[in-house]
Amino acid sequence: MNLKNFLSIDHIPNNKTPVNDSIIQLKNGLFSKKLVALEGTVIYDELITLGLNTDMQDAAFLILSEPMESTLSAVELDEFVHKYRMKIEEAQKNGVPIIHLISNTKWISLFEDILVNEIIHIFISKADFDDITFDSVVDKVTIVDDYIMPSSLHYYSNEVNNSIIVDLTMADTKKNGYILDFDKLLQRAMSFDKVLLLVREDTFIPDFLNDKIQVLKDMNSEVIHSYSNVFVYTNKPYSHEVVSKVLYYAANSKVVFTNYNYSLNNVIPSVKLNLNKKDYEFSPLEDVDAFNIINENRNNVMYNLTLLNVLEKIHLTIFSKPLINKCVLNFDYEIPTTNNFFELSVNEATDFDISIKSSRYDIEQLLFFPILFMGKKGVEFHDSYIAPIHGKTDFKIFRNYRHPQRQNTKKKLSMIVPIHNNGKYLKYKCYLSMKYLTCFNDLEIIFVDDGSTDFETLRIIKDILSENQEIVYKRFEVGSGSASRPRNVGMEMATTDFITFLDPDNEAISDGFSILLEKMLEDSSLDMIVGNIVREDNIKRNEINYYDKVIKVNKGEIIDDTRNVLVETNLTVQSIQALVVKRNILLDNNLKMVEGAAGQDTLFFQELILKCSKVRIINHMIHSYYAYVEGSVTNTVTHKFFEKFYKVELQRIKFLERENLIDVYMRLKFNFYFKNWYLKKYNEMKDESEKEAAKIYLDKIIKLYDVYQDYFEEINY
Repeated sequence: MNLKNFLSIDHIPNNKTPVNDSIIQLKNGLFSKKLVALEGTVIYDELITLGLNTDMQDAAFLILSEPMESTLSAVELDEFVHKYRMKIEEAQKNGVPIIHLISNTKWISLFEDILVNEIIHIFISKADFDDITFDSVVDKVTIVDDYIMPSSLHYYSNEVNNSIIVDLTMADTKKNGYILDFDKLLQRAMSFDKVLLLVREDTFIPDFLNDKIQVLKDMNSEVIHSYSNVFVYTNKPYSHEVVSKVLYYAANSKVVFTNYNYSLNNVIPSVKLNLNKKDYEFSPLEDVDAFNIINENRNNVMYNLTLLNVLEKIHLTIFSKPLINKCVLNFDYEIPTTNNFFELSVNEATDFDISIKSSRYDIEQLLFFPILFMGKKGVEFHDSYIAPIHGKTDFKIFRNYRHPQRQNTKKKLSMIVPIHNNGKYLKYKCYLSMKYLTCFNDLEIIFVDDGSTDFETLRIIKDILSENQEIVYKRFEVGSGSASRPRNVGMEMATTDFITFLDPDNEAISDGFSILLEKMLEDSSLDMIVGNIVREDNIKRNEINYYDKVIKVNKGEIIDDTRNVLVETNLTVQSIQALVVKRNILLDNNLKMVEGAAGQDTLFFQELILKCSKVRIINHMIHSYYAYVEGSVTNTVTHKFFEKFYKVELQRIKFLERENLIDVYMRLKFNFYFKNWYLKKYNEMKDESEKEAAKIYLDKIIKLYDVYQDYFEEINY
């Protein structure tokens, strides 16, 4: 269903006729200002649909862009450029700010001279920025997140079926990395009941004898909307090229699987990322999970990642004031009447059966549609449903699926999850990946919230706890500044014989935790078992293979002399989220992480392995580590970053001296670590006052190791 058939504005200027049969109507007061756009652009058409376009004298700013058409004659191009110049002159006479929002990179070179010589703010999406060079106007360019047009909402449904589209339209068969293995991909897709292969017009696809497989070469076909799942194949995992396509599918009621992409992981974590370079890890989800992902995908895109969000950012950039008046509904379901809110109403001609009685956070369970202007605090309800009484419309929303109850069995492994303001990752990375572990029913899941202040995170925690009442939960009202305190508390709360960890923004992969637990149970003499992890960031994929490193210095998979292996591997550590350890090893040795510190898990692993008499290593991936998560401690550098690492250095040197490892550390690690971690982060800082404060802690770290200065290499900062 097109947005025009779904949403209408009470007042649309320029003699445009409102869509009277729209399901949802937005009343006056939605926008604080009006805008004016150049005709013949996709921006103009979108603003007309949304009721934002107006006359120049009433406009907040003028939006210029390129022609929407991909082919134009020379005469048509000349006419367009002429209109472009005339609009600039009109805006200048009226004192209206001018911005150019790039939407069709094919034609941007036509306007480069104008953009250089006029006072025009230029905005561009990340994907488009990858395609063009702006050497002449780079100082004017502001990069915004990738987005879609509101009219790209073509299909709205919460219906879940066991079908999948395999979108191969972006497959690059000449690319060396992430090579397309069509047979393996198709075999994985066959776990669904129906498979639609979507390919380019010039792609050769053989005939299939299997009736469940169809081939389609029309991206705009209505057939696409009958499939609940899609796998978007790309072998460019670090490109923004795939983002807009994924956003389109997400907005149009799909569970989306695709190859790893760091931008997608940051802006829409409910997209399922394939982390196995040698295989395609996607399969049908339980209905309740598919339902939740469809809702979250659509809400996230329509709330945060459309043209309207870009216009809001532009308005804030120019005027430091919002363009959109957000509506916050109170909990007795009455619509506020103050001027700060817009009025929302259901068309009187449409009859709906409505029940709102849940703590679900899905926006459309309140309003049928993720209204991107709605305040998030207005959506805390339980098991809501909205449905047409007489089937008068193709609009579909179904009652929430019943959550399956876990088996109430004796748990075997305590999994500790430290939480702080990362709710969407918690639900759609960490917890969702747990649910598909073979050992899920054997897990004692321990959530420790370290003072989250984000309303959405608190709402999501509540939602997960309502689904799974067996989760052990503790909350601190005030945060401690690192994951150490919640992990320490989780270790104290654990009641099983074995302990492991998983952070909210990471996820279990390849059933690794199940394999770790199984092998620990097979051999009671083991104190700990350790696997491998995959590290993904914005540059490359790195498999951190602890197994390979150990096997080079140790005979076999069993480590009997843990100190020797630690020394021979140059103090190499593995993620504490890639291991299972006996609980008594932690308790008997009073092992704890340094609270309020960063990098504490490295020291903890070294302490832990030395307390183990027998350790096994396995050559298997356990979890993903997303190293480029926006807002995480290691990606947010202020002087507090160095203060937290100084806290861990205070304990590290004590450990190294106590275990007689200080010479090994100074000889092999200290200089490299200081230069390639601390100094690299320090040199990336822009704020001079922050750098000055950070230098105090760098000096303190140097002073800690001053007695070993004979090992120091020349360090300048």
